[in-house]
Amino acid sequence: AMGGAYTAIANDENAIWTNPAGIARVRKARSRKTFHVIRAPQIVVGANAEGRGFLEAFQGSQEKSVEEVVSSTANIGDQPFWARSGLVLPQLLFDFERGVPMGFALFSNTKAKALITKANPEQTQIEAVSDVGAVLTYAWTNRTNRFNIGLQIRPTYRYAYEESQLPSELLTQKKELQDRIQGLANKSQGVGVDFGMMYTIADFWFPTVGLSVLNLPTGCRENYLNPFSEKRETVCGNKFTGSFGNDDALSTVDPTDIRLGLSITPRFGRKTALRFGFDMHHLAVTDGTNSYGLQQIEVQKLLHGGVELFFGNPLVVSPFSLRAGYGQGFISLGGKLIVSILTLEFASYGQDVSTSSSSQEDRRYLVSIGADF
Repeated sequence: AMGGAYTAIANDENAIWTNPAGIARVRKARSRKTFHVIRAPQIVVGANAEGRGFLEAFQGSQEKSVEEVVSSTANIGDQPFWARSGLVLPQLLFDFERGVPMGFALFSNTKAKALITKANPEQTQIEAVSDVGAVLTYAWTNRTNRFNIGLQIRPTYRYAYEESQLPSELLTQKKELQDRIQGLANKSQGVGVDFGMMYTIADFWFPTVGLSVLNLPTGCRENYLNPFSEKRETVCGNKFTGSFGNDDALSTVDPTDIRLGLSITPRFGRKTALRFGFDMHHLAVTDGTNSYGLQQIEVQKLLHGGVELFFGNPLVVSPFSLRAGYGQGFISLGGKLIVSILTLEFASYGQDVSTSSSSQEDRRYLVSIGADF
């Protein structure tokens, strides 16, 4: 909801996905117990605005040609179907000793996308990536809790099917489509390593700088097709190994993602405050041979910004907040609500799905429900 600008905020359970140093800020040090967060479960579901129309277009379409389906549905061309589901069960945050917070989670995450263009309705682009794995996070904090460092590992098993030239007629043949996906899917495993750092300056507005390096370069994949430069490169990050039906699939490596963030928290009284976040993601470097991150991503896709209105102590997670942001050139909105043991988060954001230089928004929605004990 904040446009992805969370690197220098990371003050709740989502820290393990954005900046592992933030697990030290979920609870104040003096209020942390051995096990101070037990979330079981957290459920995430998401879909895009055009997804319903895509599904309705193909319901009962066995008697129609793909050209008829595309021409009879105004919004199906050049707009993808997208859906996401995720489960975290359980997620634990705990302290074995003062100043040494740790985290652990088991997770699954699945994303699926399908795209038919009016220019070439005979072919469909399909992506389906499903991850199952674990996260183990270790952090260190100084006495004032203003300086935090985090390191984590993510062993992951991945089942992925990515095909850019699938005959569209298979979308009306469920059995054949399922057999093709199962037969050609990549089955692989990888171990991601993430690093994070946060430092808050001693100031009334709590200015904070953050650094997060996701997918530290533990391996490199040669001849990887960069979707932004459209050139083949040696890309480093979390390299997956296993059985590949499609060696050109983007999911064969998670490129290193260097993120820099800045946040400030202006206060308008004892109970009301705003929190601003500014991020740059996907900062890539190269040593002349290897690329650590993806090169030639457009500047507007690197910039992220957001603001959060919340009530109460800025050092404690607020039970209610409203959020707005900017990412990939589009506006995002959302919020968070904590009622008893339940935590509800929701977001609406835009994703650029254009294959040309001009941007094209795909509006997506996410809802997360978690239970904390």
